[in-house]
Amino acid sequence: MTNTTDRIKAPTRRRAGILAAALLTIGILGGLCWWYRPGNAANRYRRMSMLELNQTLARNPKDALAARTLALRLAGEGDAGMGEPALRTALELNPDDPDVATGLGELLMSKNRNEEAFQLLKGVTSRFPHYLPGRNALGRLYMRKGSYLHASNEYEAILAQEKRDDDSWYQLAVCYLQMQQSAKAQNAIDAALLLQPNDPHYLALKGSVDVAVGNVSAGIEATRRAAQLAPKNIHILSTLTNLLLTQHRNEADLDLAEQSIGRLEQLNPDYALLPFQRGELERVRQHWLPAAHYLEKALVTSPGQDEVYFSLGQVYRRLNRPQEADKMIQVFHYRQKLSQQVDAVRIALGSHPDDANLYGKLARLQIQLGDQTSALGSVRAGLAIDPKNKDLQRGLEALSPKTAPGTAPQP
Repeated sequence: MTNTTDRIKAPTRRRAGILAAALLTIGILGGLCWWYRPGNAANRYRRMSMLELNQTLARNPKDALAARTLALRLAGEGDAGMGEPALRTALELNPDDPDVATGLGELLMSKNRNEEAFQLLKGVTSRFPHYLPGRNALGRLYMRKGSYLHASNEYEAILAQEKRDDDSWYQLAVCYLQMQQSAKAQNAIDAALLLQPNDPHYLALKGSVDVAVGNVSAGIEATRRAAQLAPKNIHILSTLTNLLLTQHRNEADLDLAEQSIGRLEQLNPDYALLPFQRGELERVRQHWLPAAHYLEKALVTSPGQDEVYFSLGQVYRRLNRPQEADKMIQVFHYRQKLSQQVDAVRIALGSHPDDANLYGKLARLQIQLGDQTSALGSVRAGLAIDPKNKDLQRGLEALSPKTAPGTAPQP
């Protein structure tokens, strides 16, 4: 009886095994069909390695989706050398892809090819006005060029669509502050902090805005909190130090400034502003000899900072060195006049960003201030607009300095 039962069950088991194998095969084939179906290409390419994407493109160079995936991945990983040609190829295959155009614009910005970036990003925002990453990138480019009015327009357009974009509120506050619209800046930074109340960068900017509107105590406290949240951030620590030195209310503020300077020295002993900050602390405390020692060092480490000349002039006066004091004050006023002219040109560029002659004027002023790096950038920006501009070409020649870059100009 047992043998008969086994003989009956054996074919049943074979049939079940065959059925299971068939179902498994069908499942595998179904999975392969799903994986390689055209509608799954984006998911498939996203999971591929760089090598597999390259092999896919080698088999089909016109595969726009594969080219797009590879290009954006290269750009995202910061590979500018391979990223640019890949992005250009992807854009040629699909000129209507705002992601690729914006990615290429941002990559060009990273290479300081700002005019090429501007043309791309301007095209994106014109054709795709609701594409927020394109507006964000164009806003950052406008800010780099000092065109804060145009930048604020981009961030306002973003916030009209997405009011909870805290970074856009922050960038908008920066623009308003640069345009000396302090009340608007205060509203914008408050909106950013409502969304991200513990962001140290937002708090540091709030400190600057509060001081600009006359609320010094609130400004110091906001900046102090920012430094507590980001104790290794040199920029925020330096901002707190400068704020305490210029707006100190009592000796406790000066003690806190000294502590901040000590932390800066630990984080970066070669930080260029340290001699000025040490000198200013000694000057405020009326320690004239050490103040002169540090401020004279600051003339070398941060010659582009106008306050160095003013403070050193005050110290020389206290040390009964009137001729040197007069000289420093004279240089200070000369530089202040140039800086005001620079600000005026930047404001004009905000309204006329395609005026190559304004870039030439800006470069000449920057050369007089000893800021040859910025002057070179201005000349290149102007030449990108008008390559045949003779004034700009002469400006390039003027950037072969007769004195060392950064040397303080004499009135």
